[in-house]
Amino acid sequence: DLCNSDNGKTICSDEAGVDIDNSQFCLNPALRGPIPAGFGNTPYMEVLDVSNNLLTGNIPPEIGSLSRIELLDLSNNTLTGSIPSALGALVNAAVLVQGNVMIRDQHTDEKIAPLSLCNNVRGFDLFYDPTWCPPERNLLGKFYYEANGQE
Repeated sequence: DLCNSDNGKTICSDEAGVDIDNSQFCLNPALRGPIPAGFGNTPYMEVLDVSNNLLTGNIPPEIGSLSRIELLDLSNNTLTGSIPSALGALVNAAVLVQGNVMIRDQHTDEKIAPLSLCNNVRGFDLFYDPTWCPPERNLLGKFYYEANGQE
């Protein structure tokens, strides 16, 4: 436990062992480590909010199979890798990933989201960010889908 009471005052220690005097509140340890792929096996889940933690690693593509999800909040963690295109199946969800500065495209090492996510998920928090969802790429994708992938 990072919090202790000393003479009526709450004293918290950060991970480095530095005491933080705070008489109002004390933050408990956050969730740490990778997101379990097993979340994809919970078909009735409607909200998965693991924001503002210390989650690491890749976003498991299995999360894209959560057909009833309304809110997927992975924001403000230390996630890495690329955003899986499987999240494009979450068409009725708010998908929040902002604040994970290490997320990059797996091929180009640029900040870019999968086309399926930019085109299909209006609740994607980076939908209007041209770095993540470039408008010209999205228009080409729309044209391609309307042509059913044919010339």
